[in-house]
Amino acid sequence: MPLDMQIPGTGVFSLDPTPRKPKRTRASASKVRTGCLTWLVIRIRHVKCDEAKPTCKRCTKDKHKCDGYANQPPPQAKRSPSAHTPATATTAMTISSILEQQRRSRVIMHLTPPVDWDISGTSLERTMFHHVNTCTVPDFGPATPLAKLWSNYILPLGYYSDSVKHAVIALGVAHRAFLEDPLLESTPSDSALALNDLANKHYRMAVAEAIRVMADPSPVNIRVTLACCLVFVCLEIVRGQYDKAVQHLRSGSKVLESLHQAALASRRDPLSIAPSERVLVETVDRHFDQLCDVTNMFSCMGMDAAILIEDDVVPDLSFFTRPDDSDRIGPITSVSEARYQLHYVELAMSEAFDEATMSCSVSCRTCPSDCSSRFSTPASNSSKEAEWEEAERKFRAWGARFEAFEAGLIENGTKMTPAEEDELKSLRFSKRSWEVFNAHDTPCAMKDSDMSQLAALVDMAEDVMLSKPSATRPSFSLAADAVPSLSYICAYCEDPALERRIIDLLRRMRRREGMWDSQEMANLYEFIARAKMDNTWKDEYNWESLPNLARMMSSLSISGRERSATPSPLTLL
Repeated sequence: MPLDMQIPGTGVFSLDPTPRKPKRTRASASKVRTGCLTWLVIRIRHVKCDEAKPTCKRCTKDKHKCDGYANQPPPQAKRSPSAHTPATATTAMTISSILEQQRRSRVIMHLTPPVDWDISGTSLERTMFHHVNTCTVPDFGPATPLAKLWSNYILPLGYYSDSVKHAVIALGVAHRAFLEDPLLESTPSDSALALNDLANKHYRMAVAEAIRVMADPSPVNIRVTLACCLVFVCLEIVRGQYDKAVQHLRSGSKVLESLHQAALASRRDPLSIAPSERVLVETVDRHFDQLCDVTNMFSCMGMDAAILIEDDVVPDLSFFTRPDDSDRIGPITSVSEARYQLHYVELAMSEAFDEATMSCSVSCRTCPSDCSSRFSTPASNSSKEAEWEEAERKFRAWGARFEAFEAGLIENGTKMTPAEEDELKSLRFSKRSWEVFNAHDTPCAMKDSDMSQLAALVDMAEDVMLSKPSATRPSFSLAADAVPSLSYICAYCEDPALERRIIDLLRRMRRREGMWDSQEMANLYEFIARAKMDNTWKDEYNWESLPNLARMMSSLSISGRERSATPSPLTLL
């Protein structure tokens, strides 16, 4: 089946897959496999399921999380003969007009709808692929642009690309293990070992297939490579291999930068383009909107990682950006658009910060006397003043449009889905966080602010995080929002009662936002608080990055207490 057909959305594959030949069936009945879904994993190590319901006794006895039993898929409706009728010229014109109408209205996601076909593979592989679709991606926030990229592009691509399929299966296995033990604090159980083996197997298969795909560059294969890279980033974060996740972010960014440079060279002098670069130019020309969506995910995760490690991760990829809507006056039309536009505002705010400000570790609590000069605001640097004012203007414009959107919801009595309600709460928290943080001339000035305002912000975070359906279990989200904001307050407020409350909230959240893990942050700030109480904290530690502090905590170079059983994933950065 040709993979580069011109269809609405991805342009990667046809929505009407080639029918498979029916399998030959036996006259006798096949064996029954009714074990629980957990048994599908642990049977690798010859552990039987007693098939008790609703949860099997074996899982209860061995303290495994029993996933229950798979439901039989409903019978598929027969296709009508017209389903395979070739598209007519009229249909093509209709599709073209729809796409043009979407482009004019600046629809955020230019992707195909999700699909529900079963992937090829074993029952366990299909279960893990299904796990990503039904558990992993919904935790990203179903109403967010990043989750839509997964649901509408990356997962459907897994039905046609072996590299993406195996990468998604590996992610599903790793996420299943993450739900049992996010920080790998306990001795691995049989099921955990089996999950790790299975994840490694499919990871190797995905990498091998990706290498083969990259050896034959085409518009399809280039986009498959980028999709694989994004899955690898998420996989490594879930597994706690943050250093490898950063490597994948940088590798994918290099591919995007190569596309950028080839497109610029083609615009300057089309005749000078080498044959090897023509496919890059073709990819940009034909799939620019899709590359914008992919770039949005790279830049979002790269920005969050850069704040954590205090080093650049993803370069300037603003070439792959749709026309800026920040100057529009009318209300925002959806929570998805609000999040999409806020991301670009946050990028502008981040880029406007002075290097001295960005080098200030969020672990800084006791500032030296020259804090005001060392951690000056961007506006105090003449070369950054205009850039900072423009970033603030964009934020104010976004805030006004968002408030108009909220007012419209109330006025029109708009009904929102639970996912949209959750995202609306998160957006309110993001907006308020920026307002509170930007009100201080320096981070360290937060200790002199009204603690009731900071406490109110913590109240918002608690309401947003603990009201989510996933609050009762560990969760993984792509975008960092609540965890870094709470960590920022805990680092600078110098209010022991508020610090203790934040540490307790971070621990209760059991949430990993990108590489920002709430329990890791709770452990780190608990460690700092103890060191301060023991008078073993030194002022020079204030300038250390969070990964460096995590390494210090792991080696006990400060407090001298017993060594932690498992090093924090932060120590790998």
